[in-house]
Amino acid sequence: MTKKQRYFVAAMLVLAFLSVIIFTFQAASEGTPILDRWASPFVAEGEGTAVESMFRWITELGSSWFLYTIAIIAGLILWIYYKDSIAGIMLVSGVAAGYGANFAIKHLVQRERPRILESVDGTGLSYPSGHAMVSMVTYSLLVYFLMIQMKSMKAAIWIIALGLILVLLIGFSRYVLRVHYLTDVIAGFSFGILVVAVWLSLYHRWKRRRKSSPT
Repeated sequence: MTKKQRYFVAAMLVLAFLSVIIFTFQAASEGTPILDRWASPFVAEGEGTAVESMFRWITELGSSWFLYTIAIIAGLILWIYYKDSIAGIMLVSGVAAGYGANFAIKHLVQRERPRILESVDGTGLSYPSGHAMVSMVTYSLLVYFLMIQMKSMKAAIWIIALGLILVLLIGFSRYVLRVHYLTDVIAGFSFGILVVAVWLSLYHRWKRRRKSSPT
């Protein structure tokens, strides 16, 4: 990793950490944050439209059953085809860690949803968005582990772009469907980035330990 890349990653982590601090404080305190008061009217009239129907499909790509299925299948491919058992284990365990962290944060903050909608898993507590957070973890880890196997830089760029677009669409589908506040979604992305950073650090530490250990 070049110096510029390290600075970019560090800046992303700082921004994610700051947004987590700010939005968690706001979500835990009484009242609705200014950003949510400003953003809510934009999606209030979308119910029953083609846009809502489209995002109902998109949001399923961030559901727990889908993310676990993708992680297990991709984990087996990484293990068997690419011979990277550590990546396969870290991918599946990363999804589990993401859900565990999301559950803990939600119960610490205790924020109610803007509305309950069982048909799109819009139940329980609101902050942070589990779809946004665990989609960020799952697809970021998957993209990274596939990217390091790619010999073509063009293919790697396409994978990164598609993964980023998918994560953003899944996260914002929760805002469009009004089962989360916008700050829930942004905080979900930010918490997800922090989990990814921890998991990739553990991955590389495990790889270095395996290489240095006697065979």
